[in-house]
Amino acid sequence: MTSYPGELLHMDIVGPAQVASVSGKWYVLVVVDDFSRFSWVFFMEFKDEAFDFVRDLVLRLRNESHKAMRAINSDNGGEFRNSRFENFCRDLGLEHQFSSPYTPPQNGVVKRKNRTLVEMARTMLDEHRTPRRFWAEAVNTACYIANRIFLRALLGKTSYELRFAQRQAFASVWLQVLCALKKAGHLDKFESRCLDGIFSGYASNSRAFRVWILEAKQVVETCDVSFDETMPRTTPAFELSGDDEEGTPIFEDEEGVVNDGDAGAHRTGCSSYPSRYEFG
Repeated sequence: MTSYPGELLHMDIVGPAQVASVSGKWYVLVVVDDFSRFSWVFFMEFKDEAFDFVRDLVLRLRNESHKAMRAINSDNGGEFRNSRFENFCRDLGLEHQFSSPYTPPQNGVVKRKNRTLVEMARTMLDEHRTPRRFWAEAVNTACYIANRIFLRALLGKTSYELRFAQRQAFASVWLQVLCALKKAGHLDKFESRCLDGIFSGYASNSRAFRVWILEAKQVVETCDVSFDETMPRTTPAFELSGDDEEGTPIFEDEEGVVNDGDAGAHRTGCSSYPSRYEFG
């Protein structure tokens, strides 16, 4: 049992995906704070990139808090059980806890989070009939939302509140049409002042939006946007539509991800979205 944010981190890797993301990623590293259940997601082309993301996150959390991090918890995968992790944990005085092979319940906190994020992302993609290559944008947005709306069962606060001691509201709708404003210094006199885009999520390390620029067919991060409130908020993102992929899995072993998440999970009925409360 932990008593403050940052004391213990759980981590796991989901993937590979059925298709590469729009940024060329195949895997997602999910990290969950034990006390608050605040989560981070990091997208990777290869599994062995996990160490760099974990190292940077741990060092950042140590700088943000005066309370010591005690341990990290993972499975026995080679991306976690290696000399880089061993040396890093030894240098910082961290205990690296490992779950036993083939026993997902021992890493149940992050397994349940995997299930929540994958089911949310799949529902978001299906609702807008969005190509599966946008899976990382959906997972990233699902994590952002989950941190701010799901309540920690026994504490009655969201993960964001428990970590930052304040609430944060948000109102943007995923895949809403918008205009990304160009910087004035880079414009010709008669050039358009904006680029047509679609809101695809939130930046991880800033207050910027992630925007899919339709003409360039790439994601950029910017604060300078103007949402088109005249477009129906439930309109599918027709500009993104491709083959009908509704209902198809995001990840190759998605059934395993969902079943792993069942370990110790609270059943909330047949809804595709999980309960507002998180258990465990």
